Amino acid sequence: MLPLRILRFVNRAYPFVAFGAYGFAFVVAFICMFTFPLGALTLVVVGVLSLAFVALGSDALKGFERVLSRRALRRGRCPACRMGPVESVAEGWSCRGCAANFDADGTQRVVEVADEPEQASEDAAAVSVA
Repeated sequence: MLPLRILRFVNRAYPFVAFGAYGFAFVVAFICMFTFPLGALTLVVVGVLSLAFVALGSDALKGFERVLSRRALRRGRCPACRMGPVESVAEGWSCRGCAANFDADGTQRVVEVADEPEQASEDAAAVSVA
């Protein structure tokens, strides 16, 4: 399960690392614009051409994570909390320990929790009146 943990971390950090690399290249290109214009032009061209490889790398990492997640889910272990028990539901898998939901292909679903602002404002009004 260690490769899955490492891969989940890499997938979460990959966009930030790619953005940081492009930000650093921007700063270097900006400095080169005044000192060595050909260097700035080269960095811009390399940055645009490398964008496809960054996107393909991201897709490949996500694919590997899905494969390892499916294997862990079939063994009854949750890829998110590394515990379980995991139960099979109609649309995929659900972990009873951490309440994480996974699609049939192994991707983790993000479940948004709806707040109840009306109830909270009514409670606040009742407290302030009393």
